[in-house]
Amino acid sequence: MKTIRWGMIGCGSVAEVKSGPGLYKAQHSMLAAVTSRRPEAARSYAARHGVARAYDTVAELLADADIDAVYIATPPSSHKALCLLAANAGKHVYVEKPMAMHYAECREIVAACEKNGVRLFVAFYRRAMPRFLQVKQWLDSGAIGAPRCVRVLQHQMPEADELTRATLPWRVVPALSGGGKFLDMGIHMLDIFDFWFGAIEEVHGIASNRGGLYDAEDTVTAAWRHAGGVQGCGSWCYVCGSDEDRIEIAGASGKIEFSFFGDKALRLTTASGVEEALYPNPAHLQQLFIQSIVDDLNGLAPCPGSVESAVRSTWVSDEVLKSFRRERAC
Repeated sequence: MKTIRWGMIGCGSVAEVKSGPGLYKAQHSMLAAVTSRRPEAARSYAARHGVARAYDTVAELLADADIDAVYIATPPSSHKALCLLAANAGKHVYVEKPMAMHYAECREIVAACEKNGVRLFVAFYRRAMPRFLQVKQWLDSGAIGAPRCVRVLQHQMPEADELTRATLPWRVVPALSGGGKFLDMGIHMLDIFDFWFGAIEEVHGIASNRGGLYDAEDTVTAAWRHAGGVQGCGSWCYVCGSDEDRIEIAGASGKIEFSFFGDKALRLTTASGVEEALYPNPAHLQQLFIQSIVDDLNGLAPCPGSVESAVRSTWVSDEVLKSFRRERAC
């Protein structure tokens, strides 16, 4: 069994607990080298996580013949350029979501990976988490009958660093992220719905900035239809006075309710009664998905992630944000 040797580009907060440790804790996987736009951050990360090599530049990391695959853990504004560099260097690519700033960039990344004969994976890691696989099992087994519609409610109070322009995080700076927290968080939901119900073929959305804290959208509503007929609607607001995190899937003979980002018990309601299933979130959210990538590269089993779904999710978000971006020229 081949050990997949990873190089990681970006040593920020997402790599500290959520993803980075999964690269060396997954079986037949090791984190061989890291780099960052701040060399001191790469050296610090390497020292704290037991990584053998910390490179000062991306070029040095990509020139390392001992690296099989590259994890790109940077803001979306750099995804296309880094994916193209990694693909041209003959490295398999695992890139954070969203894959790129816009749909057209996603297609360029896919084309480059295909041209160079390397695999491409996108960090929609919830596809490998047990709580979401349990929902899929309920759906696939017909526990609620034919699914009819899905409803999303994600409301959040502003974070402390979003309250002043001087401390805004990159996630709400369109030049770096492509949008706001809808693009950073809501896109996870779009992908998992694609996983459960198939491609979204029609979507209509309204995005606006209601809080005035930053230039990106902070309030979004959308309605959509999946290829199989399931219809969806959602409300995302990141400048509310309280927090809400709720998904409801209604079927012909029951419903499923759960929180998306939290790990409260899943609830299945049918004519037979109520069933709950508790799946605490793993310590390293991406580790199970990383394991599936390693297994896929070793020919053991396919990764549940889908490149085309990742591209579609960016197309959907582009459609939802189209009018807002045009008005704001962002």
